[in-house]
Amino acid sequence: MTWSSLIVYVDDEADNTQRIEQACTLAKAHGAHLIGVSACAPETPLADAYGAGILLGEVLTAQHERAESALKGAEDRFREVATRAGVGCEWRADVGDPTSLLVRHARAADVLIVGRDAANASGWRAPHPADLAMRAGRSVLIVPPNPARSVVGAPVLLAWTDGRESRLAAVAAIPLLREAESVRVLELCDPEDMDGARLRTADVAAWLKRHGVKAEADVRAHDDRATGRRLLDCAAEMKAGAIVSGAWGHARMRQWIFGGVTQTLITESPVALLLAH
Repeated sequence: MTWSSLIVYVDDEADNTQRIEQACTLAKAHGAHLIGVSACAPETPLADAYGAGILLGEVLTAQHERAESALKGAEDRFREVATRAGVGCEWRADVGDPTSLLVRHARAADVLIVGRDAANASGWRAPHPADLAMRAGRSVLIVPPNPARSVVGAPVLLAWTDGRESRLAAVAAIPLLREAESVRVLELCDPEDMDGARLRTADVAAWLKRHGVKAEADVRAHDDRATGRRLLDCAAEMKAGAIVSGAWGHARMRQWIFGGVTQTLITESPVALLLAH
């Protein structure tokens, strides 16, 4: 279980250079090849192009040229940072939907590294991390602006629920977990289920140790805090550099309406978040 190839998405967000630097650090730590990817979908004209006296074709051509110019700028930033870091890299870009482009190229990498602010940005320039986690078939590492700690070497919190998504996330994260100073396998449970949770997390910690991970089990009963908030508090307590979690373990429509743990982690985590679905 290794990371041999990483994809980092390059856009125009303020944290973009920092994200590329984090990706380079990960690539060097794992001896991985780094692929920069970017997309830019031309925006649909808001005004009636004919009414404005401009041919629609000319408007679309101008927008296409602006998109290509934005992609060229993204490539220049990516290559400058990667070259300075001494990381083997390549570049892929196209005019089109960012999330769809990343999903298409996900076959070339073990992990997709994206920014968090894209969740609040228009979809024409950056992928939506939640949609990406659902569609990519690869783990997605979401890097917030100005992360509290580096993702490489720092402790890692593995948020455990005994379901498919957590198991996939744990497997996908093994290369990251091996490099961590320590890993805490944390399950939040009902008070009456503490014994069962201790057995489950002990199994996971023992499995990880056989993979060379410095893992320990931790079980805590639910309190009056929301689960997502509680996980963030635990990560801060242990000075984690990353949180690993399964994504959207329940029906997503329900979580769209009521919110959910995954959404809290995506929008509020001050450290990198690795999701798998």
